[in-house]
Amino acid sequence: MKNFLTSFLIFFIIFLKASLSSDFAYITNQLSNSVSVIDLETYKVVKEIYVGAKPAGVVVAKNGKRIYVSNPESKEISIIDGLKLENIKNISLGKGPLGIALTKDDKLLLVADWYDHKVRVINTNTLKLIKEISVGKSPAGIDTNLKNSKFYVANRDDHTVSVVNISNFKVERVLKAGKRPFAVALSPDNKFLYVANVKSNDVSVFELKDYKKIKTIKVGKSPYAIAFNQEGSRAFVTNQHENTISVIDSVNKKNIKTLDVGEYPEGINFYAKKKEIFVVNWFDSEVVILNSKNLDVKKKIKVGEGPRGFGNFIGPNLVK
Repeated sequence: MKNFLTSFLIFFIIFLKASLSSDFAYITNQLSNSVSVIDLETYKVVKEIYVGAKPAGVVVAKNGKRIYVSNPESKEISIIDGLKLENIKNISLGKGPLGIALTKDDKLLLVADWYDHKVRVINTNTLKLIKEISVGKSPAGIDTNLKNSKFYVANRDDHTVSVVNISNFKVERVLKAGKRPFAVALSPDNKFLYVANVKSNDVSVFELKDYKKIKTIKVGKSPYAIAFNQEGSRAFVTNQHENTISVIDSVNKKNIKTLDVGEYPEGINFYAKKKEIFVVNWFDSEVVILNSKNLDVKKKIKVGEGPRGFGNFIGPNLVK
């Protein structure tokens, strides 16, 4: 019995460690033409993967097998193998691929082209282009809903957001945002759409039941990207030209705190497993990790030069 309990305890500890063990963060480094892979258990960079020219956008498939990166300067998408941690394919795509997202079933890859004013749809199984959708001018950030029925893209130079029906790839609505919208993020319950407006220094909040703009929340200078915590009670916004992030109470739709995080913050993600906020700082060439409860800085990790991390950059570690 004692041997059984000992064996069970060892198994449980190993299982628990595995279940809590390292995911990866994939950070696009625009000035290094690379992606830094961070082990989220050790907080160390374990690999530098070279991709196309001036990588910006990134999204990780839920199973971690594929990581997709947009390279605006070389006009292509890089595909990283999550098992090998290697760039296995570059696909030429348009004039300036930037924002990038997956549908929630990972079947479709959506790529916003800054110069072509289109969103291109790629079948992730065949890696073939299946549709081009004309949207507003200079589309950037994209988010998709839980039902895989719609996606939302910010059109910076039109000051709008396009709402696109995924079943027929048609633009259903055009929402008037603030000045120069760059990023969009759906609340976890998919009831609200948050839009970061670079020029008006605010966040537009739309209720998706009737697409009514219900709130404009002032944040810092040049808001760039948005991430929600797991419960959806907080939204975190990077402010590029203020070197801060804004913390929004998303229940009351109010900016409740501003935090200094480092020079020129861009990408931001919430890491649910450890309840941490990951902020990517361009000028510091680092990722800052905050405890989401007390908002203290937990760790700073050096990555490549000019990191952006624009998109959902956290996924499972398949390299055991």
